[in-house]
Amino acid sequence: MGISWQDVEDACAENRELAGAIRKLERLYGCGAPIDWARSRARCAEVLEIFRAGHQPSEAIASLLEGADYVVGGDEHHLVRHEFRRDRVYKLTHSSLFGCYSYFSPLDPELTGKHFHGSGNEDLIFYLRRWMLLNSMSSFRTRFEGLLPAELPQRVPRVCVSQPLVPGSNPERAAIATSLSLHGFERISEDAYLHRDTGILLTDAAPRNVRIVDGKPVPFDAIAMLATEAVLAWVASRRLPAAR
Repeated sequence: MGISWQDVEDACAENRELAGAIRKLERLYGCGAPIDWARSRARCAEVLEIFRAGHQPSEAIASLLEGADYVVGGDEHHLVRHEFRRDRVYKLTHSSLFGCYSYFSPLDPELTGKHFHGSGNEDLIFYLRRWMLLNSMSSFRTRFEGLLPAELPQRVPRVCVSQPLVPGSNPERAAIATSLSLHGFERISEDAYLHRDTGILLTDAAPRNVRIVDGKPVPFDAIAMLATEAVLAWVASRRLPAAR
């Protein structure tokens, strides 16, 4: 089980753009160490401002969306439709967080069937790789558009991505499970699915975040990440031994 990030990057042009942004951010941050977005917010804000100043697409997208009306897309994004590109939805993160991530708990005292819970994400690299993983799964692609100025002083710049409009209505959970199973994903918890070969974990794959188009699942707003050893061990412990 496992993936090659190089294979994920090579999956499409959108992923090459996302991977290029990650490498540039890491170079700007320096030190050769992983970026600690949570503990060094001032330094991270500085790095993002330097990136934004030297990234022409960021200037273009900021000019395009300046003053645009938006709707609040849950805890993660502001959603913008622009007459210039009516076929796409622009998603802007808030200045304090880069979307959400899901944390795992093996406990379920209220018997809800849910073991993955949403929380605010402070790691920009996690956010960008989230879209790379989703992009590698199908022809539905999320595009990195650039960075926008912070909403308030002393905050970090916002990230803008865009997605094609997805037709259809919210599917039932059973339909989501069936469609994902045809592509190697096993339901392991409420709205959570694990790909048996790659270790890709989809969480928050709830009806509001998924469409089924021509029989194929499009988890356009699910949270994609790599399953941790703790999650894999928990899944293995719950599987029944194969019948002989």
